[in-house]
Amino acid sequence: MMHRPAAMSVFLLITSCFLLLFLPIHAQHQTQPAAAAGGNTAGASCLPHERDALLAFKHGVTSDPEGLLDSWRRDGGGHSAEQDCCRWRGIRCSNRTGLVRELRLGSTVSSKALVGQISPSLLALEHLEHLDLSHNELEGPTGRIPEFMGSLKSLKYLDLAAIQFSGKVPPQLGNLSKLQYLDLSSMGGRLKATDLSWLTRLPSIQHLSLNNVNLSTVMDWPHVMNMIPSLRALYLSGCSLASANQLLPRLNLTNLEELDASSNSFDHPMSASWFWNITSLKYLDLRSNRLYGQIPHKLGDMTSLQVLDLSFNGDGDKNMGVMTTDLKNLCSLEVLNIRSALLYGDITEMFKNLSHCSPNELKELDLGFNQLTGTLAKWIGQLTSLVNLDLSWNNITGPLPASVGRFTDLKLLDLSYNHLTGNVPHEIGVLTNLTGLYLNNNDLDGVITKEHFANATSLTDIDLSYNALNIELSSEWQPPSRLSTAHFAACQMGPLFPGWLRWQVSVTDLDISSAGIADKLPEWFSDAFSNVERLNISNNQLIGGLPASLSSMSLSELYLSSSQLTGQIPALPPNISILDLSNNSLSGPLPSGSGTMNAIELSLFSNKLIGQIPESFCKYEGLAVLDLSNNFLEGELPPCLSAMEDMEFIALSNNNLSGKFPSFLENFRSVLFLDLARNKFTGSLPVWIGNLVSLRILRLSHNKFFGSIPMNITNLACLQYMDLSNNEISGSLPSYLSNLKAMRKTNMTGMCYVDDIENFHLISLSAVLKGQERNYGSISRVFDTNMMSIDLSSNNLTGKIPEEIITLNVLVNLNLSWNHFIGVVPNKIGEMQSLESLDLSRNNISGEIPATLSNLTFLSYLDLSYNNLTGRIPSGTQLDSLYAANPFMYIGNIGLCGHPLQNNCSREGDASKQGHLGRTKGHGIQFFYLGLGCGFVVGTWMAFGVLFFKQSWRIAFFQLQDKLYDKVYVLIATWVRRTQTDYHEADAIVGAPSKFSQGIHE
Repeated sequence: MMHRPAAMSVFLLITSCFLLLFLPIHAQHQTQPAAAAGGNTAGASCLPHERDALLAFKHGVTSDPEGLLDSWRRDGGGHSAEQDCCRWRGIRCSNRTGLVRELRLGSTVSSKALVGQISPSLLALEHLEHLDLSHNELEGPTGRIPEFMGSLKSLKYLDLAAIQFSGKVPPQLGNLSKLQYLDLSSMGGRLKATDLSWLTRLPSIQHLSLNNVNLSTVMDWPHVMNMIPSLRALYLSGCSLASANQLLPRLNLTNLEELDASSNSFDHPMSASWFWNITSLKYLDLRSNRLYGQIPHKLGDMTSLQVLDLSFNGDGDKNMGVMTTDLKNLCSLEVLNIRSALLYGDITEMFKNLSHCSPNELKELDLGFNQLTGTLAKWIGQLTSLVNLDLSWNNITGPLPASVGRFTDLKLLDLSYNHLTGNVPHEIGVLTNLTGLYLNNNDLDGVITKEHFANATSLTDIDLSYNALNIELSSEWQPPSRLSTAHFAACQMGPLFPGWLRWQVSVTDLDISSAGIADKLPEWFSDAFSNVERLNISNNQLIGGLPASLSSMSLSELYLSSSQLTGQIPALPPNISILDLSNNSLSGPLPSGSGTMNAIELSLFSNKLIGQIPESFCKYEGLAVLDLSNNFLEGELPPCLSAMEDMEFIALSNNNLSGKFPSFLENFRSVLFLDLARNKFTGSLPVWIGNLVSLRILRLSHNKFFGSIPMNITNLACLQYMDLSNNEISGSLPSYLSNLKAMRKTNMTGMCYVDDIENFHLISLSAVLKGQERNYGSISRVFDTNMMSIDLSSNNLTGKIPEEIITLNVLVNLNLSWNHFIGVVPNKIGEMQSLESLDLSRNNISGEIPATLSNLTFLSYLDLSYNNLTGRIPSGTQLDSLYAANPFMYIGNIGLCGHPLQNNCSREGDASKQGHLGRTKGHGIQFFYLGLGCGFVVGTWMAFGVLFFKQSWRIAFFQLQDKLYDKVYVLIATWVRRTQTDYHEADAIVGAPSKFSQGIHE
């Protein structure tokens, strides 16, 4: 045994050697204070080769708008601290060794992203454990995830979310055996994977997010996930997964707490899904998966569940049906969302199946957009923990119970779009935490008083629109809350302008349309509503003029249509984007634009505006909708309007505008609606009209356009409504009508789709259909119903009706009347199955009526009058009913015969023979007069020709004429003398000559 002194000596010797070896290394990594922007507040400096690697990474970044990497510099400019990469922004180092452990460069929504590529220099960071490059644009020239990232063996955390990678996920990522967190959520869905087996080589993975990565070909994905028992959170939203009904013999995911499989295409019964046995789940999101059928009863055993989202499931009639699953034991459930999924059910039964634990933890309940029926009984007040309650868009009836006053924590109450009746209970006024109250579109009645808002100090958004409510609030009453959104449309608030609104100086969205207000705009209007951005006071009986201080307001949307406003339009607010002053009595010139105007929609139709469109109007460069129809505007359109190339809707009809077809429209490739009808435009239609490729509605009627229809008008593949009637257009109808693809049964949805058409609701459309003018309402309604129409009536068109017109088989209205068309009615016109109105009257069309016309089952108006049609009228109940509705539809065609006309055909037989006979009879009268005229001319010239060339005959003819003259003269003279003798004798008898006889004598 070694003696104590000897042992101590050996120990000291070993310690000294250890210190001699350790101290130089320790000195190299001497702890230094770290910069606040870095990860180390105190620790060792980074190694030079790792600093070089980081600088090489920075070199691969081509754009850094936020200056995120500004501190990454080799030369500190005299500041040695800036050479220490551990103090650089986004870098975290080990306090002991100075080795780089974390690289946090993830972008956020509010910050601008890094642009460039991920440099392989990161491989020099051998001890890197945390790498976050999310929400940047570092996809590089290849656009693929670099395979070398699978060599960062020390990584525990890797976040590449929302980088616009494409191509396949590299299986080399399976080499990161220490990985615990992996997020490859795709941006744009261009990233895909055909094999996920590499995930099984990540034994420590706990968080896996593959959102929007295309996994449509990975059929064994549940089996792969089941082989990773370490998983705690799994996110597979939007991965195009085909199904979740795989059978797992043994469930290994006993630690899984969060599962997001939303927005896929499972399309199978919900109960067939494999994940209902995972009782450890706290978060389960299955929304938008086309799952249907009953909710499995196994859900009632998932007692750890806190969030359950089954919204937007089902497909047509394959909805989830009534919810019968018992959730009474889910005492941890805080959020339940079954929005737009249930096919039917009773709201009372739904409540019975909810958690009855005490205390109840349910905070959010969303059952909106279902078909739930029943009433809201007192039981609803037992959900005292509720913060958000949404039962909107159902069929719930009955009153709103006073027990809602027990929701002391309630912030959102949405019962809109139901059939609630009765009064609004005063107990709502005690909900001090309530911020949003939506009771609009119900059948509520009664009076709203200040008691309804007594203690609602937190209320910011209220919508009581479209109920039979009377808002009776004193002008002096000051609400206890500061409203931001206040909608009272169709509630009775008048006849005086509601004065209590002057205290709502924080409101930004106010709707008091159709409120029975018959008053002037108050003097405090501009001041009190100076912060309002959206204001709707339309459909009232406002009188007087607009406030002169309108330009001082912050309005972006102003709706004052359908009132009785007068006077001129003052200067507009500088931020206005939507202005609707239509259907008033406003006069004077148009408002001038300013350089700060952001207007995208101006609707001033049906007023008394006069004058020309000024050039200053051209400053509305971003204008998309312009409706100036039904005014008294005149003159030519200013050429500077060409600056409005984003225009989509142009309505200038029913004015006195003149000039040629506006040349500035040539570059308007986005225009959808063009209406120049009922003006004084002249000239020919331009050849380039076919370049307006987005055009869907074209109205040029009641002008003075002349010339032919340009051939390339058939290039308008999206055109669904064309009205060129009542002009002086001549020539033939263009062929190649089959190019009008929107009027054919072709899929033009993608090409002609308008994503924001519902926003353009101000313009209306009327059309001559079925012999009379009809209003089809808003343009959005016309687009939605696909109203297809061609009206070329009252022009000078000639030639035949092109046979190609039958390809327009979704056309609803075809009007070619009052022209000079010849030829026959297209024989296959019966293939235009969608026709409801057909007018070919007042032309020179001949031949027989095609028998296929009786195949048009939707046809409800037909006019073939005043043509040269012949033959037997086709039989059929369809044509008979049309004749009963319009008994003049065949008039003016003398060659037609058969039922329902009184003139029978000459003999029974096939239609072709009868047609031939009819044509012979019809043209016989014309040939008779033609022969009579020719005979008269020939006979006369023969007689005079003989006299001209035969002298002896000529002398004899004139001698005979003289003899006849003498004999006639003698007869007349004798008759006159005898008459005078008789009158003299009569005068002698009466004793005096009459004035009459005296006049004769004279």
